[in-house]
Amino acid sequence: MDDVPAFADLDDYSEHSDSDAAESGDEDMMRDVDDGEGDGSSLFSQDEDDEVLLGLRRVDTVAGLYRKEPLYTVSVHPTLSDVAVSGGGDDAAFVWSTDTGEILKELQSHTDSVVASGFSHDGQYLATGGMDGRVFVYLTSTGERILELEGPAEVTWLNWHPRGNALLCGSSDATLWMWSIPSGQCMNVFTGHSASITCGQFSPDGKSVLSGAEDGNLYQWDPRTATPKQIFRSDDARFLSGASVTSLSVHSDSAVALAGGADGSSCLVALQSGKVLGSVSKCEDSVESVGFSSHLPVAGVSSIDGSIALWDIQLMRLRQTLRHPKGVTKIMFMKQSPLLLSCSLDKTVRLWDLRTGNYERSFYGHTGPILDMAISGSADRIVTCGEDGSAQVFMMQ
Repeated sequence: MDDVPAFADLDDYSEHSDSDAAESGDEDMMRDVDDGEGDGSSLFSQDEDDEVLLGLRRVDTVAGLYRKEPLYTVSVHPTLSDVAVSGGGDDAAFVWSTDTGEILKELQSHTDSVVASGFSHDGQYLATGGMDGRVFVYLTSTGERILELEGPAEVTWLNWHPRGNALLCGSSDATLWMWSIPSGQCMNVFTGHSASITCGQFSPDGKSVLSGAEDGNLYQWDPRTATPKQIFRSDDARFLSGASVTSLSVHSDSAVALAGGADGSSCLVALQSGKVLGSVSKCEDSVESVGFSSHLPVAGVSSIDGSIALWDIQLMRLRQTLRHPKGVTKIMFMKQSPLLLSCSLDKTVRLWDLRTGNYERSFYGHTGPILDMAISGSADRIVTCGEDGSAQVFMMQ
């Protein structure tokens, strides 16, 4: 397991350790961490109504954007916590204030649903992608449209380079596109997949592009030449055994990646050596979101079956299983602290403490399934969107 990065030991976070909890008499807030004898499940599964259990108020929303059609995508400006963009089924995107919910700019360029959005690393540019196969780039400061990018058949996702103005796009026609912004020059088209590309991103160091597709393959590409560095193939029984790749995450050191599949499986791979390090989890339904903690040696796998499996990736052992009563659509690890956020088809966002597995609280406001979630750069607010046609803001404090 030399390919797995080194992390701080879990015991380093002693200020909230299990022993401290026991000494303070707060035993009912402790969680079972799998010692190899149990099933790794949390002792307290939040399948019940949180409002009844904890007395939380039903609506925690502080501001929101409200439309008649579902909203599929939401992104928050990297440095301006009060600026977000959302897009959805009415073929439009909106730049709006997360302080007041006021629409700052309406972006009516697409002719089909807007399914992807994102700000460049410094927030100077904003991109939206739609089922019409078009990508539009705007100046964030004015809302002026500066580029219309064509090529993909149907946009499935967008991702900006972590340090430069390059935009990556996945398509339903099995291709990836990369453009230089603001020139709009097509830098490369990546071909190799044989089915719709469901997920992808630049590696955090910006030196690789990764993509997963319905063909069950995971590619690591050289962004300069559009040639594969590594291919994790669907016919490799150690990988996802032919299942469509539904979700992807790359660790912050760009050494390992985690891929989730439509059959509920997930797999950890080493990007430098091309080794399959092992299966991480097997859920009962499709994996919708995966990710890594930057504080602890933990990876998360969430599924439509309502589970969130937390794995120790150094020991390759299940630590805990957290639960929503309905499918979990996205998980996000906080960068500033060892906390995890999850959003769900059950209309809620939940906050978890990774050190103990404790369920901390829920955020209420949506009246329909939540489809996407973003965290502000300052980590002071959560922004979500969903089938109820709303994008809502919840404050962490």
